[in-house]
Amino acid sequence: MPRTLRFTWDQQGRAVVNGLPPDDVLADYLAQELGFEPARAEKMLRVLNAVRHGKRERWDVTGDAWSLELSRARASIHSEETIPGRSQDLPLEEFEAVVRSWLEFMELSRAH
Repeated sequence: MPRTLRFTWDQQGRAVVNGLPPDDVLADYLAQELGFEPARAEKMLRVLNAVRHGKRERWDVTGDAWSLELSRARASIHSEETIPGRSQDLPLEEFEAVVRSWLEFMELSRAH
């Protein structure tokens, strides 16, 4: 299933991510939990690598607005506050590809 995420820059030159439902959940997770700090995305990629290779059975974290559950098969994102019940499940490989793309976009936007 192709993702509807769109990475752009705002008028101040900051990275912005948007997505059509259901990918709006994924877009909000990237913006609100990983934010615009490459170090957070890099840490997430390390965690994803550990889960994917079986070094960790699973990984669960409750963030400021979203919780994330990772297993070797899936990434599950759930709203903690904004709109109860908002969630999205996707294959772990797809979530990893999105995080990697977000990191690459942030690095590109910082280079300009």
